[in-house]
Amino acid sequence: MVRLRTNAPALRVKPMVSLWADNKRSSRSHRATGATGAFVVDICLHLGAHRTGSTGFQVMLNGQRPALRRAGLAFWGPERTRGGLLAGLVKNPHHLSARDTQLGQRSCGRLRMEFTRLEQAGVQQLILSEENLIGTMAQNLEAVRLYGQLSDRLERVGPAFEGRGLRIGIAIRAYDLHWASQLAFRVKAGAALPSAADLDRLVTQPRRWRDVIADIGDIFPMAQLVVWPFEGWVANPAPLVAALAGRPVALGPMAKPSKSNASAPAAALAEIAAERGDLDGALRLATARHGACYMPFDSEQVWKLQEDYRADIAWLKAGAGPRVTYLDPTEDTFGGADMTEGSHHDRQERSVGSTR
Repeated sequence: MVRLRTNAPALRVKPMVSLWADNKRSSRSHRATGATGAFVVDICLHLGAHRTGSTGFQVMLNGQRPALRRAGLAFWGPERTRGGLLAGLVKNPHHLSARDTQLGQRSCGRLRMEFTRLEQAGVQQLILSEENLIGTMAQNLEAVRLYGQLSDRLERVGPAFEGRGLRIGIAIRAYDLHWASQLAFRVKAGAALPSAADLDRLVTQPRRWRDVIADIGDIFPMAQLVVWPFEGWVANPAPLVAALAGRPVALGPMAKPSKSNASAPAAALAEIAAERGDLDGALRLATARHGACYMPFDSEQVWKLQEDYRADIAWLKAGAGPRVTYLDPTEDTFGGADMTEGSHHDRQERSVGSTR
């Protein structure tokens, strides 16, 4: 499998204006027309990831619909994608039946029809935000892999985007907090607290964000990829709209950024564990300070996970490939940040089309 080249010049972005350097390619939707004479809608695909500010970003986009419309942009978030639009495209690849495969093919056809409808309405670009296209938290934890099914999943939805310009955005997050946030969600949903062996396996699992990014690039070899760190942009998501679109986008007044449905703190998980009869686990969690985030990893594990993340950031800053733009807003903004993303949309995983 051909991977993205890692020896390309760095695409480090400080002033946002540098994002439009490739404007001839990124604004193709302004000129290209289809057989009907309508604009060919380009796709801005936001893939999450889970627990990286996706819900807050989707809430912000939803509130900016009038401004997006004026800029020639449409937005589809979970309220649209999780109503059957992606049936057959988000189920666990290991559990696919012939009917699931047929449903997925029909969903790709339905997506193409919807894209044509947008073209006829004069829409230039569509922001489609759905993190479950790359996997689910349950599958991450059960397989002990960071989106290990990503390639198989995206390969199924790929035909829907054929013939269109494609820009793909994904946020990454420090591994200690990313895994802790996923675990907190799963515990609240009914899973047991992780054992020491479970945590060791998460620390040593081999997949990194650079693997996720490279896999996306392999499935979509003509797409432009935009990558940003959760820690640097969660409090200021507005510029990410322009980064996804590949051109300036004038937004309306912004509400003050806030945590969207924050994951349960350690004290809340302690109460849940006690109610389930796990008194030892409840006691361990009860010692956390009031309001503290859930952090199951010990100091050595946290150090290892943060070092792995630092290596990812260094790879991105050095130039992760000719098609990858890394949005680097600040220095050393990762590791130990007290930021959590909520589960408002995560709890809808099962409604996307039987993801399990």
